[in-house]
Amino acid sequence: MSDSSDCKYLKLSGLEPLTVTPESNFINVGERTNVTGSRKFLRLIKEENFAEALEIARHQVEGGAQILDVNMDEGLLDGVQAMVTFLNLIASEPDIARIPIMID
Repeated sequence: MSDSSDCKYLKLSGLEPLTVTPESNFINVGERTNVTGSRKFLRLIKEENFAEALEIARHQVEGGAQILDVNMDEGLLDGVQAMVTFLNLIASEPDIARIPIMID
């Protein structure tokens, strides 16, 4: 059983843990994997070009994102299917899946 002092901070995890403490000055959230915030990402998802969409996620992680925001909420998409497909692909890429995912 862990010590209760371990519960003082926000703990998130992808394949690697992320602990947010009061000393954490800034948490970098990669938001380019968001269909409402990126026209390019929206186009790729509509075209079902998930390989290139994954490259956007990878670039966000390589650029320092500590959390990856994923949003598929767009009226002309089957958002559930797109989200499931994209998250399964992310899970198969350890270099991307190492950080926590925020479902938006």
